[in-house]
Amino acid sequence: MASLRQIRQRMKSIHNIHEITKAMGMIASFRFKKAEHRFSRSRNYFLEMEKLVANLSAPTGAGSYDSSFVQSNPLFEARKIRKKTLVVMTGDKGLCGAYNSNVFKETANWMKQNSAFEITLIPVGKVGNDYLKKKHHPILAAYPEKAMADLALAKTMTEELKSLFLNHKTDSIELLYTTYRAGSAGQNIVKPYLGLSYLLQTRAPGHQDTRTPVENVDYIYEPDFNTVFLSLVSGYLEGKIYMTLLESLTSESSARMLAMKQATDNAEDVLDNLKLLRNKTRQATITRELSEIVSGASVLI
Repeated sequence: MASLRQIRQRMKSIHNIHEITKAMGMIASFRFKKAEHRFSRSRNYFLEMEKLVANLSAPTGAGSYDSSFVQSNPLFEARKIRKKTLVVMTGDKGLCGAYNSNVFKETANWMKQNSAFEITLIPVGKVGNDYLKKKHHPILAAYPEKAMADLALAKTMTEELKSLFLNHKTDSIELLYTTYRAGSAGQNIVKPYLGLSYLLQTRAPGHQDTRTPVENVDYIYEPDFNTVFLSLVSGYLEGKIYMTLLESLTSESSARMLAMKQATDNAEDVLDNLKLLRNKTRQATITRELSEIVSGASVLI
C-alpha cells in the first residue's frame, strides 16, 4: 500500500492537472462560442449564394441561362481526371480528443479509394501539416495556420487552388473537413470543390440529393448574365472555403471543449478515489499505532 506522503503527492499532482484542464476548458468554451457565432451568422448567407449559383449553373435554371458561356468557363471544364487533390482541414493544436486522428483516418481512406489516380494533399492546420510531412505523403501546398480562419486566408486559398486547377497541376480538388454538430462529435465529410462541372448536371427542381437542389427561377440580370455569373462564381468559391474553415474551426473548438470537460471530470473522480484511499491509509496507520501502544502497555503490566 502506498504511504500517506505518496498519496498526498499524487493528489497534489492530480489537483494541478485538474486546475489546468479546467482553465483550458473555459478558454475552449469562449473560443467555441466565438467561432459558433461567426459560423451561424455566415451560414445562411452562403447557403443562399450556393442556391443561386446552382440555379444559374444548371440547365434547368432561368430563361436567360447562357449555356455556352458557362460551359466555356475553364472552372467548369469536364476533364478526364488523372490527378486528384484533397484539402485536409485539421487543427493547429492537439488536446481535442479524436478530432485530428479521425481526420487522418478519413484521409487514409480517401487515399486508398483513389489509389488509381495521381493523388496529392493540401494540409490546412499545423497538426495536419506536421503529420502528413512526417508520413512523407505527396503535398501540393500547405497552410500551417488555421486559427484565424478569416476572409484573408479564404481569399488566399481560393486564388491558389484556382491557379492549381487552371494550370493543370490537378484535375480535381475536394475538401475534407469535420462538420459541426451541437452537443456531439462532428462527422468527417468530403465535398467537391473544383472543377465546377458537377453544377452542370441536370437535376429536377426540388429533387433532394447531396448537391444543392435547383429551383426554376427567371432572374433579371444587371448589367448582364455573364458579368453577374462570373462575380457570383468567384464569391461562391471564396465563400465555400471560408465556410469550410469556419465549420472546421467550430467543430475543433467544440471537440476541445468536450475533451477538457471530460479530463476535468476524470481528474475529479481520481481525486475522490485518492481522498478515500488517503483516509483508509490514515485510519489503518492510526489503528496500527494504537495496537502497538496497547501491546507495549500489556507487556509492561
